[in-house]
Amino acid sequence: MSSLLQDADETGDTTDGVADGGDGRSNDRLLSVAEIQHALGELRARRPKAEGRGTIATAPVVPAHRSRREEGKTAPAALGNRGDSDALAADWIAVVAAHAGAGASTVALAISDAAATRDRRVHLVETAHPRRSGLIAAASAELGTDAAGAWRRGSRDRVTIDRRVADVEPGGWPVLPISEEPAVTVLDLGLPAPEDLARLAADRTLTVVVCRPTAPGVRLTEHVLGQLAEQPVVVAVVGPARWPQAVNANCGPLLRELRSQRRVVRVPIDRRLQTAGLTVDRLPRGVEAAGRSLAALLIPAVPPQPQHRHPAAAFRPAAAGETQ
Repeated sequence: MSSLLQDADETGDTTDGVADGGDGRSNDRLLSVAEIQHALGELRARRPKAEGRGTIATAPVVPAHRSRREEGKTAPAALGNRGDSDALAADWIAVVAAHAGAGASTVALAISDAAATRDRRVHLVETAHPRRSGLIAAASAELGTDAAGAWRRGSRDRVTIDRRVADVEPGGWPVLPISEEPAVTVLDLGLPAPEDLARLAADRTLTVVVCRPTAPGVRLTEHVLGQLAEQPVVVAVVGPARWPQAVNANCGPLLRELRSQRRVVRVPIDRRLQTAGLTVDRLPRGVEAAGRSLAALLIPAVPPQPQHRHPAAAFRPAAAGETQ
């Protein structure tokens, strides 16, 4: 440390002849501009030590590397600017949209509701900006915000829903009490940035890619599947059971391979959801059935959706589990 700051107190006020209001009769010499700038720099570096004197306490950074046992106690860091991607557990379910308007929030909620029906606690986390939230009305009860004020919590039966509060991205995933440690964690990541897809692939997290059965939709889905590489992936296609010829013609090899493996699940479009969005009400039966089919592929303990058909019925439960 510079000798100019040896007698400086915690507020940055010096106590010798440099800035003590002396009468000028001391033997102190005049300082050069460079020396003054250097002294000010050291003062600024020391100022954060004075905690409680007007400094703003920041939220603690949550350690990224945690065992599965510890995840209910401490929130790991999130994707992108939120921290180290290594924090994403391999058994978490990440739902991503292949393109804008695909329906990722609906699929994430359908999977969460399906897992909750098996007496499991489910933690559904939506990372979208508050003004773009698809789950804003999905909770049956609002529980306020977490201690850091970064996440707004709600409950929906056995599903705990956390949504972002502010424009600034939170520094880590929301923390649940130990007594509410979830058996299933579902992340609604919406339309992720390319760098987030790369981190998602590195973590080998269970991933659901959501798309619409359009020529651009399947082309963008193929691009996402290529970025996820060896990642365990399921595709949810929101739309009709029969794909137009142009869609089949644009289907890439990775998506065709998943179809042959029966890892492509149809999610029917519902007019009520298109109008009202996701609310506290139960999801339509067709969407619920799709959620069960997806959960059966992602969570082995969840029984698969029956595949028998009922042609005369207004709703065909088997349609939700059909591959496209």
